[in-house]
Formats: sequence, C-alpha cells, structure tokens
Amino acid sequence: MKVLSMFMSSIFILISSHVMITEAFSCQTLKGFHTKLHSIKQQVETNNDKSLSKPSPISMNLDELTQTMNGKGKAQLCWDCFKIGIDPLHFFHPNYPPDELDQTIHNLVSTTCMTQSDILQYIPVKRQSQTLGMKSLLQLQNSYTNPLGIESSIAQLVQITQSTDGTTKLLLKLVGIENYIESVIIPNEKWGKSTLCVSSQVGCAQGCVFCATGKMGRLASLTSDEILIQLYYANKVVRCFNNGGGVGSSSDDMDDNDVDGGWSELPTIDNIVFMGMGEAGDNIDSVQQAVKCMTDRSCFGLAPSKITISTVGPSPDVFEKLTQADAVLAWSVHAANDELRKKLVPTTKYSMEELKDGVIKALCKRSKRLRNLMLEITLMDGINDGLKEAEELADFALDIQNRVEGIKLMVNLIPFNDIGYEQYRRASDENIASFQKVLVGKGVKTYIRTTRGDEENSACGQLATKKRRNVL
Repeated sequence: MKVLSMFMSSIFILISSHVMITEAFSCQTLKGFHTKLHSIKQQVETNNDKSLSKPSPISMNLDELTQTMNGKGKAQLCWDCFKIGIDPLHFFHPNYPPDELDQTIHNLVSTTCMTQSDILQYIPVKRQSQTLGMKSLLQLQNSYTNPLGIESSIAQLVQITQSTDGTTKLLLKLVGIENYIESVIIPNEKWGKSTLCVSSQVGCAQGCVFCATGKMGRLASLTSDEILIQLYYANKVVRCFNNGGGVGSSSDDMDDNDVDGGWSELPTIDNIVFMGMGEAGDNIDSVQQAVKCMTDRSCFGLAPSKITISTVGPSPDVFEKLTQADAVLAWSVHAANDELRKKLVPTTKYSMEELKDGVIKALCKRSKRLRNLMLEITLMDGINDGLKEAEELADFALDIQNRVEGIKLMVNLIPFNDIGYEQYRRASDENIASFQKVLVGKGVKTYIRTTRGDEENSACGQLATKKRRNVL
C-alpha cells in the first residue's frame, strides 16, 4: 500500500504537470486533486477490454516503440528493462522506491530484493548513465492501459511453485477478468540454460482426452501482450532467484514445496516452447506477433531456432500459417492411425494423410534453415504404446522425411502424466524403450522426454490453472 500510495501520487503529479503545460490545467484545490485521483483509481480498475484495442510497448518492436517514445534511445532503454522483467516506468521514475522494483517476487517468496543499482548492472554499459525524463515517462505511461504500469495493465503474478528438480511454475491472473494462465520454467543443469513453456490460450478447445487443459475447454485466447508478459515475469523470476533466491524461505505454501530450505537458482532462459495451455493454431495472430518480439534482436533477442510452436494440427492450412512465424514447428500427432487419433483427439476433422500433406506443403515453403519438425506422441499404457503403433508412426515420419528436402525431423516420446483419469496410465519404461527402438531401427531420430515438474502439476498435459487456497 505504501508503494501504491506514493506511486499514485507521483502519477497524479506527472499527469497534472503535463496538462498544466499543454492545456493550462487547473487543479489547485484539494477537491480538484481528489477528483483527479479518483479518476485515476477508476482507470486502474478498468477491465481488460481496453487492453485488446492496442498493443502495449511489450508487443512493439524498436521502431514502433521509437515512435511512441519519440526517440530510439528512449525505446532502447525501455526494452533493456522489459527483457529483464522490469517496468521502465518504475525503474526510471524518481518517486518509485528503488529497493521495491521486484516487490512482486518478494511478496510471494522471500528472495533478496535487488536494488536499482543492482538491476542497473543488467543494462548495457553504454546506456547505464542514461535515463527517462518526466515527459518520456508520461509518453510511456500513456501507452499503458493502466497508469500504474505494465504489470497492472496485462497480468499479475500471483503464485510461484517449484519442484525438487527446479522446475518452476508461474500462475498469472489476467487483468480485469477472472482468468488465470500458467507458464513453466524448466532448468537444464547440463546445458546451463532454462526453457520456458508458455501458454497461448486460457484452456483449449481441442479436447485431447489425456490433457488437463483440454478438460477446461477454451475460455479465452491470449493477446500478444499476455503471451509476452509470461517471458517478462519468467526473466524477472530467474534474475531474482539468482540474486540470493536459494537462501530465503518462501511464503505460506513453502511447507510442502521446500527445496533445501529455499528456492533453487535458475539458469538464464534461452529457449521457448509454446506447449503450455492452449492451441497455437487457434490463436495464430497473437502467437506470430509474440514470436516476432521474442526473436527481434532489439527486443527479447532469442534465436528463431530456440522457439518451438506446438500444434495438434486442427486443419492442414494451420501448418502453413504457423510456419510464417520464425520458429521451429512441433506437431502433436499422438497416433498415425486415423481411428486411434480420433479417439485421442476428438475434435480431429481431417485424416492424417490430409494433415501430413499440409505440413509437408508448409515445410517445403520454408528456408532450409527452418525445415525442422518435431513429431510428438504422448504414450499411454495399452492405448498407443504398442509395436503396431510404433511401426505406423515410423512409416508416417519416414514419408515426411522423404518428401521434404533438407528436413531435420525428430520424434519426441512423451510419457503420459497423470491428470486424475483412471483409464489413462503412463506407458511402462519397457514399452517406451521398445517403441523408440522400432523408430530408431527404421532411421527415425527419436528421443524420450524426461518428465519434469509432475509433482507440482507442471508437467506436459497437467496445466489447468490449479491454485492453492492459502496463497490466493
């Protein structure tokens, strides 16, 4: 409340100062002050509808933000902050408490708050002496739908949980509506990097019978802002956890989530997979815009080869639309047999041959640099883990390999993760190994995905915005 009160007052001063200059604004009485302050508070409580009308700066490339801020240097400063999970409106505002810039994280877990001088070390050296003046801050504030900042405009981080293997799930509440989304940070100690699994929708309309998200149905499609804010928060969490995050204890929910008395440090995120909640093919425009910002060297700056968009393949033309994004394509096939796939993905409207032709057509139009395809299959005991299904998938994959010049194809075998349905059980390790052996024997590169985060419902197929009552 202290931060909110101070910042609300400074926001009022910033706005009134600007209006006084341009429109001879008069707000000299106490009554006038409170009237204006009440107006700002009403704006804070505005629902999410307004945010859909225009993208926030986090969805703008450098040129677009340069126009908004009336200067390239100012736009670069903003992106220097966004990419490390800091709101430049707070960071450069003279009245914002410098030791509370990461208060969002500190309110959820007892990490050591980074000071403004600590955070400044993450800004490129050549711009560490630069700042944003009050006029620039007003321009930035006006580009938000909420005058309190980017987080209050898009989504708020309300819960962090961490498995013993370091897999960290973030629960975000979308601003203005009672919808939550989840994203998951998956650390890889071997490579010293982390993968972020992002959501593209609230729920999913595809209805895969073995997926918790599919049980929700589709509640909403995310804007590019709501996709990118997941990366913003994930980078904030990684930075804070690596600044003494492993030495503190968490809030109330840490009793059953304690990792050696604290929180595990997380390697830097360099890989993004659209494998969280939702079907990317049902939200193509937002996904494409988000990928542009993720891969833009002036924005989040991730390599296109490090972004993977997963789709169940609702239609043949979806593949071509998704391959327009500068990212690797993953196809959740789950079965090459039409009858079996229809049982697993009830919304399937096209045969596997029709869908295969669609993906081949899309890949052939791409540069050879991005002719990569991952075929994914969730293996369930006695359902799709037999040698017959392995042979069918091998032939299916080989046909794609033979028809797409220069393709890099791999099959990803995903052990089923429990979602509370007794009729579905994880395939045995022996069956998974035999399945892999058939594919490899036929010349198909095949990997078995290591299950991560299942104890916190953070694993593949388990995301369904579960939240703990003692936290929310």
